[in-house]
Amino acid sequence: MIRIITVSIMMMTIIATFGQARQGTDGFFYNEHGVLFTGISYDYYPDSVIHSEVSLLEGKLDGITRIYFESGQLQEIRSFKKSMMHGKWENWNRQNIKIAEANYTDNKKDGKWFVWDDSGTLRYDMTYVAGKKAGAWYMYDETGKLVSQKVY
Repeated sequence: MIRIITVSIMMMTIIATFGQARQGTDGFFYNEHGVLFTGISYDYYPDSVIHSEVSLLEGKLDGITRIYFESGQLQEIRSFKKSMMHGKWENWNRQNIKIAEANYTDNKKDGKWFVWDDSGTLRYDMTYVAGKKAGAWYMYDETGKLVSQKVY
C-alpha cells in the first residue's frame, strides 16, 4: 500500500513538473493557473509528434531546449541561463548531419563556432570572445580544403 501511495505521489509530481507552459505577453512562461512555470514544457505538432522540450525556471528559459523536425528527429539543441543564450547550441539537418555548433556566454557569442555544409564538410571555424570576432578564422571549400584565413 505504501508503495502504491509513493508511486502515485511521484506520478503527480512528474505530471505537475512536466506539464505545459504558455508564454505570456511579458515573455515569461506560466502554467495553467497563471503561476510562473518551473520544469520542462513540451510542445507537439498537430499529429502528436514532439516539436520541442523547453526547460524553464521561474518562468524563464533555463537549461536545455530541444527542437525537433516533424519526423521527431532532433533538429537543434539550445542552452539558456536566466533566459539568456548560454552554453553550446547545435543544429542538424534532416539527414542527421551536424551543420552548426555555437557557444554563448551571457547572451554573447563566446568561444568556438563551427559551420558544416549539408554533407558534413567543415566550411567555417570561427572564434568569438565576449561577442567580438577573435583569433584566427578559417574558411574551407566544399572538399574541406582551407581556402582562406583571417586573424582578428
